[in-house]
Amino acid sequence: MPRSRYYHPDYRQAEVSAIVRALDQGQSASVIGAPSVGKSNLLRFLDQERLAASDPNSPWQRYAPLSASQGPVVAISIDPNALLPALPQNRDDIAAQAWPGFELLIHRTTITPQLYPAYHPPHGETPDPDLVERIARLQDRFENAHPDVTDFEDRLHAHLALRHLERILDAALSGQAQQGRPIRIAYVLDEFERFLSTMPNYFFVALRSIRDRFKYRVMFVTFTRNSLPYLIGPRMAAVEPFFELFHDNTIYLGPFGDDDAWRMIEQLEQRSVSKDDYALGLLIRATGGFAGLLRAGFQHAEALGQIRAEEYKQAVALAAKRLYAEANVRAECATLLRGLNQDEIETLFGVATGRENLPPGVVRELRHKSLLIEESGGTGLRVMPPVLAAYIQSQPAPPRADTPPQPVTLPEA
Repeated sequence: MPRSRYYHPDYRQAEVSAIVRALDQGQSASVIGAPSVGKSNLLRFLDQERLAASDPNSPWQRYAPLSASQGPVVAISIDPNALLPALPQNRDDIAAQAWPGFELLIHRTTITPQLYPAYHPPHGETPDPDLVERIARLQDRFENAHPDVTDFEDRLHAHLALRHLERILDAALSGQAQQGRPIRIAYVLDEFERFLSTMPNYFFVALRSIRDRFKYRVMFVTFTRNSLPYLIGPRMAAVEPFFELFHDNTIYLGPFGDDDAWRMIEQLEQRSVSKDDYALGLLIRATGGFAGLLRAGFQHAEALGQIRAEEYKQAVALAAKRLYAEANVRAECATLLRGLNQDEIETLFGVATGRENLPPGVVRELRHKSLLIEESGGTGLRVMPPVLAAYIQSQPAPPRADTPPQPVTLPEA
């Protein structure tokens, strides 16, 4: 049986601490990362199902000091691939279009054991009959929420999905608080682009109403490849009440630093054989610490050990060209590029070809994503990582950006 991956307690310390501290302060956060940067591993690291609640090394313990007084943050991961099809609807039935989003939130909330409003009397004390009765009512509300919202014989239940979500959140939060054990809830919305492409504006405005109803006790984290203003575009006027929640906490997920890169290599070596440290150092520099590129290039590390140059910078450039010669590395570069938006792709190619008058907003975004850096001495910009730069220089024209796919559980248009 394969072992689950081990994560060092200091894994991505800067980004992880920023996310958890924002939630600990009752704020929502937007996490932005380029393809291949290692977003999936970050989500696994934050997954509370693999972490013991009392583990002092857990990021939810280390970076959330307010948990002692305001209760722990319970993170609920929401995957858009689990969205159900919209209800049969008239063209303008917004509630039917938004129902899959509410149903998914309700389902994931009701199967999260930390949220169930169970009664736990203090040790050695006689149960309080009034509290027992109140908790029992909250349990009934919690247990019936999902069956109600999926009761298609009574379409009013589905139409009122937002109300059912409010009721179970109230049951979960009140049930714990009434027993002196408050909790807070954070919905982690992975691949948020897909929610944007499938849910109507009403859904996002309704989520803002949830946050306002349970202020500082219900938060959201979005994971995307591009910044929220770019993704929302002309819809911003309609959905701004929700997206202004993220203005204060925009966190860019960069490539691995040296410590995390070496730890990833150690994990890869456990499934393979140890390789020369000089070659592995070149691999880290040539791939810039991008997780997907590191993984793709690892199997070719032996070839990098043969590279010699007068300056290490030259050796890194040669390593990038050597890695680019491998089909799986080229495929990873292509995937990384297509996951950007078209403006970003065009700008990267513009930098590689020495074009001037590049759009400053796009340049700024690419720098946040560690895909552009300033040349030493301030002489211009350079594409990063080096292996991606080598790939771009080999292409006759910029590729087209990927269109965000619909969740596979939704019918094709």
